[in-house]
Amino acid sequence: KSAQGRDFFCKNSNNNNNSCELFAKENYLAAVNAYNLAIRLNNKIPLLYLNRAACHLKLKNLHKAIEDSSKALELLTPPVPDNANGRMKAYIRRGTAFCQLELYIEGLQDYEAALKIDPSNKIVQNDAEKIRKIIQGTELKS
Repeated sequence: KSAQGRDFFCKNSNNNNNSCELFAKENYLAAVNAYNLAIRLNNKIPLLYLNRAACHLKLKNLHKAIEDSSKALELLTPPVPDNANGRMKAYIRRGTAFCQLELYIEGLQDYEAALKIDPSNKIVQNDAEKIRKIIQGTELKS
């Protein structure tokens, strides 16, 4: 799964091979710095924010992950089939950050938004169900 994620990350990173390589080597801080530079050069590419959000999640910079995921979603408009994958990733990354901050209701809203894009995604379905149980108080927070 990890290698597959790296493959997606690299294939969709176009001109930011350096940041892709840094992410693959788990040098997330250096990857963030590479994305910062890329965003300074062109701040209209949603994938840069999306990938930087992934780095921030790994570094536990949760508020920055939320900010970058939100910016990616803002740029991924209008919602069309061509940007569905990016929107889904942005919702999941932001939802994950919210949950790690114990903001479960906000996290669940993002997971449900991801499920509207891909209702048959079992992993997202299972994660959303876990969040619902935490909200209902039937599962210990991990």
